[in-house]
Amino acid sequence: METKQKAKNAYNYPNFKAKFYQFKDFEGLKEGDTYRDFELQDTQGKKRNLSDFLDKPLVLEMGSITCPMYAGHVTPMQEIAEKYPEFNFVVLYVREAHPGNNISCHKDFDGKMAAAKEAARFYDDRRTLLVDDIDGEAHEVYGKLPNSVYVIDTDGTILFVKPWNNTDYLEDILSNLLQKKPTEDLKFRPAKPGLGQSFTTLLKGGWVSLYDFIVELPGLLWKHWKAGNLY
Repeated sequence: METKQKAKNAYNYPNFKAKFYQFKDFEGLKEGDTYRDFELQDTQGKKRNLSDFLDKPLVLEMGSITCPMYAGHVTPMQEIAEKYPEFNFVVLYVREAHPGNNISCHKDFDGKMAAAKEAARFYDDRRTLLVDDIDGEAHEVYGKLPNSVYVIDTDGTILFVKPWNNTDYLEDILSNLLQKKPTEDLKFRPAKPGLGQSFTTLLKGGWVSLYDFIVELPGLLWKHWKAGNLY
């Protein structure tokens, strides 16, 4: 992967709009599908494949430094990882959920890598962060939402997927999977980031991130409400 890689399409939007994210019509791989492998880079610049982490079932979460959902999950996800060493836990670093004037949309891979490194530092995320390419090739396959979560079995079968992560429910999911029990009837509603976490995260992006979020908040809340009824 060339670090000089430049963005070629509109995947990296410069300003957040609620319409960019559809909860109902999730376009990513579904449960029972076979995963897609990708060659990515970790924050140390080492080339890694998703398949490198399938010696155990893989919990794969999407995230970016300007995503309040991801930011709010870092600590509880690491606590879950400690309780469930039977799984590998990895973050796929994707486009900025709320780009701003401090952390803007990614224009090249070097900038995206820098943002991923800063996310690991700022949120003290000790999981492996794998950085997607500049045009989101892997993110496209895994649904293009900012904080979806997958559990992938060692044979590559997708055991569980939700468009939005929620650590309040994930532990029960992993417990059932370990015991070979079904997960279909377990509750898993979209998480709602706290105001304090949202404010901290959006300020990290800059005042433009905060402004866009406030303008789009009514539409975003409506989407969250509808998604809550879906799940």
